[in-house]
Amino acid sequence: MIIVTETTAEPRSPARVVRPVLPVAAADLADGMAFGALAASVGMGVLAPVAMSLLVFSGSAQYGAVAVIGQHGSIWAVVGAAAALNARYLLMGTTIAPALTGSAWSRAGTALLITDGSWAIAHRGDGRYDLRTLRVAGALCLCGWTAGTALGAILGDAIGDPGRLGLDAAYPVFFLGLLRSHLKDARAWFLAVLGVAAAAALVAWAPPGVPVLVAGAAGAVAGAALGVRR
Repeated sequence: MIIVTETTAEPRSPARVVRPVLPVAAADLADGMAFGALAASVGMGVLAPVAMSLLVFSGSAQYGAVAVIGQHGSIWAVVGAAAALNARYLLMGTTIAPALTGSAWSRAGTALLITDGSWAIAHRGDGRYDLRTLRVAGALCLCGWTAGTALGAILGDAIGDPGRLGLDAAYPVFFLGLLRSHLKDARAWFLAVLGVAAAAALVAWAPPGVPVLVAGAAGAVAGAALGVRR
């Protein structure tokens, strides 16, 4: 059973709430700069990536979108890739929804602050989550991510070719990092290898973005089937 609380058993001071968030916000600042530079290098300019970071606020979806745009993929491939990469937020949102009160706008605002980082920091163990910490972490990470995107996009020309600094490898490394945290048993490894095989079979001839969608779908269907059997 998941229990989400506004406060923990022991009230936390503002300093205790902010302190563990700062490293994550700093990492989002650096990662946002890499994203901004990459977005500028594929022709998105400055305003578009900044608006995207402010409104979408999802590193995985935004990196995926830039990857597809860089390969001249269609708008449907961009939207499909972003939606597939963000599907996990449906489950995260359902666990926190019972604790949210207030207007629809208030609940939507809190939902927009849910990220992998803020979700992890707000976890108090035993299925409990602190909404105050979640909101503070999400807000600081949003500021860091958006400011980093702006800096990266503005300084993109000064930085030069992102490939020269290895920034073109940012989103593959980012995705590998996300994947590695889930490879905890044979089932997870099987699904990962299946996804890689599905993408590799299509990448040479399918439109950009399609291999990612097919790989994700193959992993989801196989995972559901294995789950039913278990």
